Amino acid sequence: MAIRFFQILLLSVGVIWAFFFSDGHFDETQVPGFLIALAISWWLTPEIRARAIKLGLVDKPGDERRIHKVPVPRLGGVAIYISVMLTITLLIALTGRFPKDARAGEGGLIGIAVGGTLIFVLGLLDDLESLPAKLKLLVQVLAGSAAYSLGVRIKAIPMPTNFNLDLGFFHLHGGAPIDLGILSGPLTVLWLVGISNAVNLIDGMDGLAAGVSAISSLTIWSVALAESIDRPYAALIAAVLAGALLGFLRWNFNPARIFIGDSGAYLTGFILGAVSITGVIKGAAAATLIVPTFLLVLLILFFPILDTAWAIIRRVAKGKSIFTPDAGHIHHRLLQTGLSQKKVAYLLYGVTALLGLVAAFVVHQQGYFLKLGACVLILALFFSEVLNRHRQHKHTSPPKSTDQAN
Repeated sequence: MAIRFFQILLLSVGVIWAFFFSDGHFDETQVPGFLIALAISWWLTPEIRARAIKLGLVDKPGDERRIHKVPVPRLGGVAIYISVMLTITLLIALTGRFPKDARAGEGGLIGIAVGGTLIFVLGLLDDLESLPAKLKLLVQVLAGSAAYSLGVRIKAIPMPTNFNLDLGFFHLHGGAPIDLGILSGPLTVLWLVGISNAVNLIDGMDGLAAGVSAISSLTIWSVALAESIDRPYAALIAAVLAGALLGFLRWNFNPARIFIGDSGAYLTGFILGAVSITGVIKGAAAATLIVPTFLLVLLILFFPILDTAWAIIRRVAKGKSIFTPDAGHIHHRLLQTGLSQKKVAYLLYGVTALLGLVAAFVVHQQGYFLKLGACVLILALFFSEVLNRHRQHKHTSPPKSTDQAN
């Protein structure tokens, strides 16, 4: 009863904020979008879990890569997808606007929705029945191409005015963007596919992919609102994704009661890749920064990029296919040192948050990022110390006596 009350409270605050205090400005609904997505995901995830158990759609313990000891439902991506799409639709209805620049071009919301839906369906089918790696790669490329055709594009990389590099054969002029030309399409698709798979690769431990991605989303939300970047629609999508992931993480943190699955990991990675393009790399006045925007993106997505790069190098060195699963990921190595899953998660969350703070500091958004982080920590403490204790007390308290006086 207490949980349902707080879910309704969060949803109500988000709806009232968007309807009465946004003045019809769709680009100013980041906070209500976060709250609405959080409430929907928090409520929907256990419903999806219950149905997955009834249908027998669970991930069973097996090979050395799997850490869990009991069958766990793997359709968490369904809750995340519905939460994100329903929240954006609700915000459009509440503000009465879906601006043209939000749909395509710099906003790219239609591209993210179409490409995200394709890659989500791919992941869902893979969760239901394992698909061939080549087929998955083909659909991922189609999803990336769809997003590119609808405006999610890396046309050029802005360079800071004080950033000059002369290697003789290669010279970068400060303030002059690097025009990608015919490489724009292939590089955009490669980035979207790469980040989608990077998030999927780190999904090997309770709460890891969802938690790291939530922190990265909060960072992009902060960075995209900087004066030197000024991409409010990307910030909105990042805020909604962060809310959906945090609501899901309530049920996914160790011990996980539901997994994010390929559907959730692919979708989350795709959205992160897309908003890192529309919300960071394509910054409006990024030439005023002290570092190139692609370096900010590497800071924000450092852990999944590093783990993926190391996995590729490791497998190629052993003469194996880069698609061959193994137990050599960073979280596996940390677990082998004797750390618990929770400690490994906290450690990698901390590293991701610290690098996110550095990225926010570069664009003078460290204060905003720290405020968001503080709110999330308070929310996490509320989940663990109030709601969990309330539930445990309810389940362990002795029944009331029914004896009556004679």
